[in-house]
Amino acid sequence: MKRLRPDYYEHFTCIAGACPITCCQEWKIAVDDDTAKRWKKLAPPADVEEQKKNLNAYTIHKDGERVIRLTPEHKCPFLNSDKLCKLVCTYDDTVLSRTCQDFPRELLRFRTHEEESLMAACPAVLDIWRELETLSFPSPAPEDLTSEQARLLFRLRSASIRLLDLSHQAPEKDTPEQALLELSYILQELNRSDALDEAHITEYYSDHSRAQLRDAIANIDLPPLDTLDECNELLQDLAVNYRKEGLYSGYLEPIIQLAEKLYEGCNEEDLLRHWNTFRQDFTTWRPLLFHYLENELYSGLLLPGSDLTLTTLLLHLEWIVLTYAVIRHSLFLAWLQGGRQPLSYETVRNYIVILNRMTGYNEDDVFEYLANSFEDPLWDWGYFALILGH
Repeated sequence: MKRLRPDYYEHFTCIAGACPITCCQEWKIAVDDDTAKRWKKLAPPADVEEQKKNLNAYTIHKDGERVIRLTPEHKCPFLNSDKLCKLVCTYDDTVLSRTCQDFPRELLRFRTHEEESLMAACPAVLDIWRELETLSFPSPAPEDLTSEQARLLFRLRSASIRLLDLSHQAPEKDTPEQALLELSYILQELNRSDALDEAHITEYYSDHSRAQLRDAIANIDLPPLDTLDECNELLQDLAVNYRKEGLYSGYLEPIIQLAEKLYEGCNEEDLLRHWNTFRQDFTTWRPLLFHYLENELYSGLLLPGSDLTLTTLLLHLEWIVLTYAVIRHSLFLAWLQGGRQPLSYETVRNYIVILNRMTGYNEDDVFEYLANSFEDPLWDWGYFALILGH
């Protein structure tokens, strides 16, 4: 079976103790069944503070899966003071669960081929994207796919990634928001058409159609304060459970407290002026944001095991756009809190990582969230426009 991977994949190396946001704390660390069986026969390292009969005794069942029980400080009990794994230091990395061995590598097993990518929930991945001018994503050969529907959907994914790449390279400096607005409109129009075929895809993604669409979007009134209000609510909603559990508090608490009183001591005119200034500062990170979104389209638009339909693809796009919107809003709040000084790369990177860990749900959970949070889980284009703005 063919295995595909983007060109940046081989650049990744875990930076271990140098990692600014270790993956060994503040989120669920899954332990697969094979690892759990092996751990029943292995004693804990001598320097683990609470000695138990075997490694498996440090796991619990939570949300339907076996995970490592974190310490009261929300850290893995096997994490040492140098942010290294005590299990690896005592044994070797083969003792780790598949999750620990693989992260941030992601493998999607389709019926016809496999695809590898790296997840934005790791700061070292963002460091790679920051240094590269372009990213290249492979696509399965049409003859390797077993149905016309699959061929068209993978063709759509490639065209969508190319749309973002063209926007990224555009001399007029298109924003990620502009590209996502165009993409969401195109996919919704295709979903409403009687039949999806190659001719429709070619027409909708053509330079001529995109130019018309760009002009139409430019003439739509999208009040910035409405965008701010909606993104403010989205961020607070996503953060509720994490705040209850005391997770990511160093990142979440300052900005959520500001979100809760955004209009206190600041009139709408001042807030709008701050937002416009922030958006200018935010363009500094345009190349990194495009790389992030291109990767999300590659790894998130089509998933194995899900219905290969355009409707499902649109629901996946909604989650990508929602995550981007709350990342941007988090950075706006961090910018306000930091005295409206230019954002550092570390701040941008860290909030992208944290928000991607917070929104890294499986497909069923994403669909459940969309169904519970919106009157219709399949948004109309106006809602894309509301949370993205111009």
